[in-house]
Amino acid sequence: MENSVLTAFLIFLVCCLPSLCTFIGIDNVGRPIVSGALVGLILGDLETGIICGANIELIWLGVFAIGASNPPDMTAGTVLGTAYVILTSATVESAVLLAVPVATAGKLIGELRWTVIDVALGHKADSYALEGNTRGVQVMHWAATAINILFKPIVIALAFYFGIDLIEGIVAAIPTWLTDGMMYATGIIPAIGFALIARMIMSKETVLFLILGFALASFFNLSTIAIAVLACIIVAYQIFNNKRTGREVVADDNEF
Repeated sequence: MENSVLTAFLIFLVCCLPSLCTFIGIDNVGRPIVSGALVGLILGDLETGIICGANIELIWLGVFAIGASNPPDMTAGTVLGTAYVILTSATVESAVLLAVPVATAGKLIGELRWTVIDVALGHKADSYALEGNTRGVQVMHWAATAINILFKPIVIALAFYFGIDLIEGIVAAIPTWLTDGMMYATGIIPAIGFALIARMIMSKETVLFLILGFALASFFNLSTIAIAVLACIIVAYQIFNNKRTGREVVADDNEF
């Protein structure tokens, strides 16, 4: 499938969604599981898009932006990694292999915008404020907002339009032994992402449920959906049981 202008524009819109949705309080649109599916839908291979997005999601499963500490640009890595796999019929591991360096480059582009462009616009807004030029301050504000939304999506869309063939050539030039080694390494990366999220949510009270899920999958060959259904039943039981216990405690207090 050729990288047409229309396809590049749709990729551009996918990359704009995270910033646009942040303004209304929706922060998960830029996650790999969503971006990968949208890229797959655009390129006509939704299944591969979902699979690539899910594999890349595992890398940054427990990673979120906290304060001034920002993770690599997951959207950039997912979009170009998934597009590369679909357009070149490469393996899913290639999406993970490509997503990490691209996401890091995307973060550097974001840092460039924050430290150079936004700072310049901020200083210009300050000068307008000293002059009492409220119109100028408003223009700087909206210019910074537009750049915040459009800057990286434009770069990613251009990279998609012009760069997939280049990426394919670079990957093809890598020796097989090095590619195989990197593929094995990328298989470990999702485990690190899972470990990060597990470390945040696991405690001595909940680790038993992790062991239960592992046992059900390993020894009884239950699917992920079946285990998820059982987990929902356990959670529902805990919620209803806690509510009933709370009502009984209140009733006992009233008797005294």
